[in-house]
Amino acid sequence: MPWNHMQVTIEPADSLIRPMIGPGGLTREQAIGQVQSILDRHPHLATTAGAWRRGAHDDTVYYGPLVWTVYEYPEGEDPRRAALVWLEEYAATMRGAGVDLQVARLP
Repeated sequence: MPWNHMQVTIEPADSLIRPMIGPGGLTREQAIGQVQSILDRHPHLATTAGAWRRGAHDDTVYYGPLVWTVYEYPEGEDPRRAALVWLEEYAATMRGAGVDLQVARLP
């Protein structure tokens, strides 16, 4: 099954989770490498990049209102569908912790 990556921004002002979803069609190693590349480009994310490099718990790493993750999805399926499932589960977890968040509408 193919893998993908995404960056998620949590917008406290409107309580929305806004994703930037990768292109899909990657191996797990490629998806992890894409996130590593994004993190390595920003010096202020050095600690987060190091955590990702060491192997992030649940393939997810956080920096303030930003989240990066990799996920698997079924062959032949739009990677956005699996991303939406991940996002809805994340939002439900946050709501369970008392943070009222909704997933922004995907383009």
